[in-house]
Amino acid sequence: MKTWVQFFSLSFFSHKLSKEGTKRGYTNLLLGLILAFAFLFLGMFGGDMLPFGARYNRAPDFAETVHAVLANQSDAHHIEIEINKGVLKAKKQGGEYTESLVVNTLGNEADKQVYSVGGYDVVLDTRPANTLAEIQAYCVSNDGQGLEISYEEYLTLTAVAKLNFQFQLRYTGNPLVLDDQLIHSYKQYIATLGDEQKAEAEKLQQDLTAGAITKEQYDRSIYQLYFTNYYPSIAAYEGSSKVPLLRNYYYHQYIKAGKGKYLLIFDDYLAASFQTKGGQMYSFYGYYNNMEDGVLIDRGLEEDTANKAADDFIKQAFKAMAPITAYADGMNVFSLIPLIALMPLVVALLIHSIMKLRGVNSIRTFGDVAKIVGSYIWFSAFLSAAITVVLSFIMPPRLVLALPLVIFFVALVARSIVFTVTEAKAHKKRLEQMASQTEV
Repeated sequence: MKTWVQFFSLSFFSHKLSKEGTKRGYTNLLLGLILAFAFLFLGMFGGDMLPFGARYNRAPDFAETVHAVLANQSDAHHIEIEINKGVLKAKKQGGEYTESLVVNTLGNEADKQVYSVGGYDVVLDTRPANTLAEIQAYCVSNDGQGLEISYEEYLTLTAVAKLNFQFQLRYTGNPLVLDDQLIHSYKQYIATLGDEQKAEAEKLQQDLTAGAITKEQYDRSIYQLYFTNYYPSIAAYEGSSKVPLLRNYYYHQYIKAGKGKYLLIFDDYLAASFQTKGGQMYSFYGYYNNMEDGVLIDRGLEEDTANKAADDFIKQAFKAMAPITAYADGMNVFSLIPLIALMPLVVALLIHSIMKLRGVNSIRTFGDVAKIVGSYIWFSAFLSAAITVVLSFIMPPRLVLALPLVIFFVALVARSIVFTVTEAKAHKKRLEQMASQTEV
């Protein structure tokens, strides 16, 4: 057991120990691969999570914007933030906690003057995530001329003419208010549809009458039934809803259009993108589920203390992303298992071919070479993880995903080449000794 532990843990550093791999089975190669998967995952996960604090500290304008919004010392502009069971509530001085748009520097110049620093835009919107969005449906010609017609005009075209247009949505930025007049018009349209849709509407009416659903749920369901039958699929706009949601207005209007420096704070999560002093752009999400209930920053705190509390809020929100990040990185490593497993075999084939070309026959079979290369796998992955985490503090975040695999392969190739060169020299020396003994 002691000799195996010595072989498995130190073969990367010892030519003699790694050569013992020829006497051992393929279990070591399999164990090395399992450890490699674990270390490559840790490299990706650590590279994603650990540098955040350092990046945030290198983005002073973004931090000042955070302070202006969450720790503003002015009585007139102070915003009180409260966390209640993972839900964020906000109110301005003298106001009440209401589900509303509190700050919008994207559309309000007065807000921009107070809460925006260094070109950053801020939205603080505590309206629920399922708030419906008011939209304008239209169609644009496919000929590159940009001809725009309303969706109602599009419906009057012939089937052939319709092929020349593409359906699009425009979010107005306002919530959709489902009043009785709108619901009545939706029901009138549903009445023109097939039996299945009519039956669904009748079932909703029965549930409402029986008290199984609320009036709000009824109105929303009628709207969804109308929308999904009247308009084409909106999968290009909404990933989790069949109807347009107000929350996505900010994405389609600003982020998708190229807005790069922003802080969006919603009732259930936040999203931000900032630029460090080195010019690197970094985007992230954050959640509040790991935060204690209560007011985020008590009124009357010293400025430095309040600013630190605001910084901690952002960092805590980011840390709450750890389970999601771990899952995503785990899936990435899992999808790369065939490639990771193939790498040692490719390196072994390369080394075996080089040895054959150079006449080094001390390691005779490909299997023996694979065992030797396999003894380097786990430490190459460990080295990759450590270097990835260190480099992630200074390199663009987009490289973190590819970096572990590249470093792993380079380390594996480099160590295997060192073995080949060393073994070639030893083989040459043995041949020279045999020749000298023959001459004697």
